[in-house]
Amino acid sequence: MVLPLGVQMHSRSGMLDEPELHPPEHSADSRVSMRGAGDVLDSGTSSGRLEESLMLIRSMLISVALLASFLTLTPGAAAQTPTQVCQPVVSDSRTVVTAAQRKAAGKKAKPPITDLQNGFAWPDSEFGVFKTDASYMFFASDGGHHNGNNKYGSVTRTFGTLDNPVGTASPIDVIIHRNPDGAVNPQYSTYTYLGGGRIYLVPKGRPGAGNLLDVYHAEINTDTSFYSLLGLAVSRDDGLHWTDLGEIIRPNQPYKSDLAGFDLGSPRLVDSPDGKYFYVYFPDWIANGTNQPTTTTIVSVARAPIASVLEAAFGERPHAAAFEKYYEGSWRQPGIGGLSTDLNPNAGYAGAANVAYDSAFDRYVMIADDTVHISYAESVDGLVWTLPVLLRQDENNQTSFDYAVPIGTGDAPNVLGEQFYVFFTYGSVQGWPGNTVRRFTVTCR
Repeated sequence: MVLPLGVQMHSRSGMLDEPELHPPEHSADSRVSMRGAGDVLDSGTSSGRLEESLMLIRSMLISVALLASFLTLTPGAAAQTPTQVCQPVVSDSRTVVTAAQRKAAGKKAKPPITDLQNGFAWPDSEFGVFKTDASYMFFASDGGHHNGNNKYGSVTRTFGTLDNPVGTASPIDVIIHRNPDGAVNPQYSTYTYLGGGRIYLVPKGRPGAGNLLDVYHAEINTDTSFYSLLGLAVSRDDGLHWTDLGEIIRPNQPYKSDLAGFDLGSPRLVDSPDGKYFYVYFPDWIANGTNQPTTTTIVSVARAPIASVLEAAFGERPHAAAFEKYYEGSWRQPGIGGLSTDLNPNAGYAGAANVAYDSAFDRYVMIADDTVHISYAESVDGLVWTLPVLLRQDENNQTSFDYAVPIGTGDAPNVLGEQFYVFFTYGSVQGWPGNTVRRFTVTCR
């Protein structure tokens, strides 16, 4: 695998009401996570994909890709590395959802879970979070198998607090449905996993205001692992139903059944500094003529005009707009299969990259995890990044840190400040039955 998966609330429903915030324009001046290695997956049946096996496979894929990125020279960002402004200090590490709380939530999920082997495999992605009048709305994937579309993964909604994301209400655990127009995504039936949680709430004044967009993570089984890609889904009813809009990102390496595994993570739509584009961050596998990901990027980026994305998603024929990858100084490669530049080729840490804007320093922040390390990096323009510094390291080689995501403590959780939280899934030795959700505080000095 590779290393890497303005908010406003529904004036329509009254549930959400975050102020629209995005970075000001700058002058010219970045999976269910415990996978068991060694299991061969049957690409044609759901029994070929056991969630706990895949979790460790994903962990191993990250390690392989990180090593490959150090051994391979790929075109990197040419600009000088900026100076890091925040000196992060980590404190107050705690468990916010216990294994028992997860199990209890799964028993009352709606509709009822159908994967009796893995149970409620949540959260199998990074959280998406919005503040409501009374609480917080959380989104993440339940990585268990869902009979509704015969796939693993979902978009699960919970209401809780930053101290207890699972809350006490019944989780809404729903699949991403096929687009009514089959031509929008003819590959839908090939996915063995389809889910995500890094939700974007369309703010007032934009097409589709008050509705939700999800950059989903999809997988296609290979002979021994899986190949991943990113697509877009839409919900018009606060996450009760989701519809596929089609693919937006595939690695430069095309799919083949004999490929080793590769994971693009589960990123979020991020406003560009000028507020005109959506950025999506991911690792890329640059094709090298072999079935091994030995030519990968630490983190790449693609973009699409915000206006085009929203018009396509909420138009007469809902579909995903085309994204373009950043390559050698310009946005000229297709999001599906194009080449990309490594934005941080000398990084000592990597992993699934989740990016948020920090209003305290007028910078973007990237939190990445490779299942062992959680790291921090900064950027002024979203393209040139500081070298990442270590925040946390898992000293136990039988457990894992997965799906790390930064969450703000103010009224707009997707905007950070001088202090913010990092949430992650702590992968236990027992697999999903013992998994917990943990959180630590980052304070900038």
